[in-house]
Amino acid sequence: MFMEDQYVILTGSKNNAGDFLIKHRAKKLFSELRSDRKIIDIDAWKQFSDEELEIVNNSRALILMGGPALQFDMRPKVYELTQYLNDIKVPIISMGIGWKSREGEWRSSHTYKLNEPTLELLKRIDSSGYCSGVRDYHTLNILLKNKFSNFLMTGCPALYNTDFIRKAFDTNIPIINISYSLGVSFVESDSMETSMKENILGLSSFFKEKNFQVVFHHSLKKEVYQSSPEHDKFYKKHVEFQAWLNDNQINYKDISGSAEGLIEHYQKCDLHIGYRVHAHIFMCSESRLSVLLNEDGRGKALKYVISGLMFDAYELVKNELKLPNLNNKLYLKAINKIYLALLPSVKYQIEMKGHPFLTEDIIQNLSYEIENAFPRISATRKNIDLNYLQMKKFILQLP
Repeated sequence: MFMEDQYVILTGSKNNAGDFLIKHRAKKLFSELRSDRKIIDIDAWKQFSDEELEIVNNSRALILMGGPALQFDMRPKVYELTQYLNDIKVPIISMGIGWKSREGEWRSSHTYKLNEPTLELLKRIDSSGYCSGVRDYHTLNILLKNKFSNFLMTGCPALYNTDFIRKAFDTNIPIINISYSLGVSFVESDSMETSMKENILGLSSFFKEKNFQVVFHHSLKKEVYQSSPEHDKFYKKHVEFQAWLNDNQINYKDISGSAEGLIEHYQKCDLHIGYRVHAHIFMCSESRLSVLLNEDGRGKALKYVISGLMFDAYELVKNELKLPNLNNKLYLKAINKIYLALLPSVKYQIEMKGHPFLTEDIIQNLSYEIENAFPRISATRKNIDLNYLQMKKFILQLP
């Protein structure tokens, strides 16, 4: 079979600016380290057409790119690929993929479930003959526990702008432009929405003499979203938050839809505070000041990779489900018994709650960092530089 000197990369960029940044940075790394390979970009969530499958099979490798791809149903939900994996004749390799965990603790990596099609895909990746890359050590531990050994912890591709490798933070830079990136957990949790609004009001007051702005990484335009109950709610909650910002006379900006929008905005930003992991990654990658507020396992795992100033902004609380108010009549007892039997593992619901002292903690610790030349924030530079060696090793060994 004739093979082109090219890689096919599968990317998941639709709306979220961070997904576009992953693709943008990965392509830049390839151009710098593997200029001998052309890059063909295909949407990850679609099944290959016959034409696309032919392109894949005429390439040196199929590379599954970045994002929280290691999920229970990684195949077919994240990567539909083909009905039969054997239709893909070239090595399948992962690059910077990560887990998706709501709790996000290390113990969660010990109980992380993967379906059979996903395990089949991982076996294929593990036996490719080449090392694959993962985003963090939590993800690596999941794979090790499942007896997959051919993986490197490279970090996310978005961590690396080679123009800034070994370039120290400028701790004397005046802080004038401050961006607060909005999370997404407020869509489902009233408590997280309240917490984010408290953050914004507290920080806008703390930085009242500065340029403070809230940043949306997901679009405020309805036409961007597919029509579904889930997407309709997501859009509605974002528009409601936009209205709240207007009511409180707080500036905001929508940077969704491209890597360029994210890059252009944050390159003018002196300090980022917020929930968007890739805003934090971008700022750290260019030796800029950033504070990450974790709303899931992505940020929690990232702390083990690059350290820095981060806060777990939530906790998960178990609330027992309230059963129907049944009296002692036998038939109602029977209904109660059936009700419980139908819900063997759902006798409680998980509620996401924002930490009550988060705003206070952010302001106090940020004040300490400013007064002491940013000891925690600037530590991320050394860790990114060390992890770049692993990413470089990974890219150079590709076919």
